[in-house]
Amino acid sequence: MTNDLKEQLDAQLKELALEAQQHPHSTRERRVALTRLINAIWQSGRLYQPYKGQFQLVYKDIYDEAVQNLFFHLCQGDNINNYNPQRSEVMTWINMLLSKRFFPEAIPKVIGRENEVNLENSHLENISSSQPTSLFEQVVECIESDPEKIFVKVHITGHPEANFQAIARKRCCGVSWKDISAEWGIGISSLNIFYQRCLKKFTPIFQEHLYL
Repeated sequence: MTNDLKEQLDAQLKELALEAQQHPHSTRERRVALTRLINAIWQSGRLYQPYKGQFQLVYKDIYDEAVQNLFFHLCQGDNINNYNPQRSEVMTWINMLLSKRFFPEAIPKVIGRENEVNLENSHLENISSSQPTSLFEQVVECIESDPEKIFVKVHITGHPEANFQAIARKRCCGVSWKDISAEWGIGISSLNIFYQRCLKKFTPIFQEHLYL
């Protein structure tokens, strides 16, 4: 998008936001202005996609949930009045709400709806540890604290050192399956199958201890 088109869009969005602010809540005029504003935001192609590359299997569901809740928020009460044209453009304000509030809020809603979440592929190993309100940190803390005292007890037959806690700790630190296999003398497929079974088995425990 060229600078001229960007400036034209910013001006259009600001005009629609200010028009909505001028009309009392629940009036037809405000609803029309908000509908036009939301349509313009959606069609702009400038909605930010926070945490892109993470939550690989459920990212679209999280994003759709976040955007839907964001737009619903704009239409509720006097929330549109929180926009201050002296402080930012509409898209800056909208993308801040999306990335700092509505996307993080959508994560537990979507993940909580997944009865069988593949933690390895969707969020255990692929979540950045620098992420605000980090899900990664909560999962790692749950594994380290071992609240049910079973992560360290469940291990590959004949290899007590290869318990779920130890394997998960190595994987979260980025140790490859090849290196783990070489260290313990266990086949990669055996390690992976055991790990996947544990993730599925312990998913209810992880979900119980997330976002408390």
